[in-house]
Order: sequence, then C-alpha cells, then structure tokens
Amino acid sequence: MSGLYNPNFSPARAASPQIRSTPDVDSQYLSELLAEHQKLGPFMQVLPICSRLLNQEILRVSGMMSNQGFGDFDRMRHRSPSPMASSNLMSNVTGTGLGGWNGLPQERLGGPHGMTMDWQGAPASPSSYTVKRILRLEIPVDTYPNFNFVGRLLGPRGNSLKRVEATTGCRVYIRGKGSIKDPDKEEKLRGRPGYEHLNEPLHILIEADLPANVVDIRLRQAQEIIEELLKPVDESQDFIKRQQLRELALLNSNFREESPGPSGSVSPFNSSGMKRAKTGR
Repeated sequence: MSGLYNPNFSPARAASPQIRSTPDVDSQYLSELLAEHQKLGPFMQVLPICSRLLNQEILRVSGMMSNQGFGDFDRMRHRSPSPMASSNLMSNVTGTGLGGWNGLPQERLGGPHGMTMDWQGAPASPSSYTVKRILRLEIPVDTYPNFNFVGRLLGPRGNSLKRVEATTGCRVYIRGKGSIKDPDKEEKLRGRPGYEHLNEPLHILIEADLPANVVDIRLRQAQEIIEELLKPVDESQDFIKRQQLRELALLNSNFREESPGPSGSVSPFNSSGMKRAKTGR
C-alpha cells in the first residue's frame, strides 16, 4: 500500500509532540491514505488486518491535522458542509423513528455552546466534540425483486455486517418492510410504537456517534462497503458470495465437529443459514 510507505512520513515525528509535521505534507499523505482505502474497499472482508491498520493510520493523521492550531480548528468549524451532509444525513437523532428526515440542522454534541478552553487558553481539541449522525441508504428491491439483499448484507451468521461495524465503528441497522425474518411477526409488529419503519421500503441506517474529526471518514467508509454489498452481480463473478459460502462452510464444519446433528443450509442466502438484523427500538 503506497500510502503507508510515504517517504515523507516519519515515525519519530508522529510519536514526538516536539516535532511538528508540515500541514501540506500531512494533507497529501491523508489524501494518499484515503485513495488507498478506496482501492482496498472491495477486499476489506478478506484483508481485515490490512484494512484495520489503514483505518488506524487515517484516524491518526486526521487527528494530527485537526490539532495543528486554532486557525485550522476555526476554519473547520465554519467551513461549508461536507458532501456527506446531504438531506439523508442527520445529526442529533435519538431512537429509530424515521420522521423528519430532511431539514435537520447539523449539530455538535458533547460540548457547551462556546468553545471550551483549557488552562493554557488554547481551544479544546476538535476530537473532544462528539457528533451523532445517521445516513440512510435505500435498498433497490423494486429494481431487483428476486435478489436477497438482506442475506448478502448479513452474510453467514451475520458476520459480514458485524465486520462492517467492527471496521468502521458505526452501527448498521436493516429497516423497513422485509427486515424481520418472520413475515407473520412483522405483520403483528407493524404500526406499533418503535416499528413505524415497517411501513417504509427496505433500507439501511448507518449510525455514527464519533469524534468530529473522524465521523465523516468513518461514515463514508461504512457507506462505501455497504454500497459494494448492495451491487447485484452475476453469480459467476460474485466474489463476495463465494467468500460468504466458504465462510459458512467452515462455520458449519466447525459446528458439526463440536455438536453432532443435522447441519443447516450452506447458502448465506437461505434464511435458515443466517441471522437477521434486530428491528427493535
């Protein structure tokens, strides 16, 4: 990964607070890291350690850049919204009610109205401000009615979705019609408080409750991974499905060794071989 071996990067400079890095160098390095992350996107599930190390380096460099001075912090506070701050990106949302998706102001949580000053009179680090944002992604069930999006998103034993959460630090929820495994149970829950989403089309909520200097990066990472999972491809070229099938075969093999008895289906696209995401409040 070229970004991780940037010749301008010095471990001593990163570890020592007395040695300051050049903002232009850090900005270039961060751009290379993000470009590397985008290239790695389709392989995150099969290269989890590589992905985790790259994520850690992105967060480290982002933190260094955000702490370079009051001027940078002030510009960050007054800059125009990022591309992620669209009508489907929400801040300061509680619960899972889906009313009022648009027009919600972006709001920084966890701090007073003014800037918190430390004993030296310098502004608090941007990383001390926690931002809660929710991104909604629609699942194209109308375009691909026979494609099992839920099974592909969850993977065997729900592990694919768990990996997305572990890699990005975001929480991912499958919501809407068809998000509950048992159709009869879904029908009984429809209309009850906390289950209003069952009247909406199938969709995904990505929730990030993270420091302000990393929340956009993490949310974007989760979005890219999930959008990749939501792309229907020809079965002969479906690398993700083959990986999920191999993983489920290994899980079933281990299960048979530990507990004799009939094994489940070997397909992650069969409801008996996967778990559905929780649809509670």
